[in-house]
Amino acid sequence: MLKLTGLRVLNLSQFLPGPMAAQMMADHGAEVIRIEPPAGETVRNVGYRQNPQSVWFRNTHRGKKSVVLNPRDAADKAAFLHLAATADVVIEAFRPGVADRLGLGYAAVSVINPGIVYASISAFGQNGPLRDTPAHDLAIEALAGVVSPSLGQDGQPANPHMPVADITGAMAAMAALTGILMALYRRTQTGLR
Repeated sequence: MLKLTGLRVLNLSQFLPGPMAAQMMADHGAEVIRIEPPAGETVRNVGYRQNPQSVWFRNTHRGKKSVVLNPRDAADKAAFLHLAATADVVIEAFRPGVADRLGLGYAAVSVINPGIVYASISAFGQNGPLRDTPAHDLAIEALAGVVSPSLGQDGQPANPHMPVADITGAMAAMAALTGILMALYRRTQTGLR
């Protein structure tokens, strides 16, 4: 089994794809530090609960460390950059450009850590007509036409019972993880930072 012991990952993402990619690295021995907003990771309170936490949170955040930081606060941003200086990987899932505006993007992090592997996950990619569109499960299902066939008793579209887009988001997690591991491999094989 692949061991990622000694690897430090900072996870700025929430919900599914980024946390799942980070979870797979944690399961293989990486130190994963979850950077949570002041309100906390959203999925702590989503869905079925077992003991004090949701099953979703438990399944995507087990074995991780947690730090609460507000990226709009100068001291908290400095704390993030301090962590990033010794990290191997940063994962973020903001809409394109948001991490840069916050001063947490690749340009800012690579100045203090030229060898960083920086993964940006977004629903509609980094460019294109929908790049700035916020998206979570229900919005993507609506765009795909999955919501309209699910009508409630009032004849209005109803929330489907299966989070199909979020589940499909697992493919984004696998793509992100594959890209991260290939970049880490390239770094070790070439010495390039």
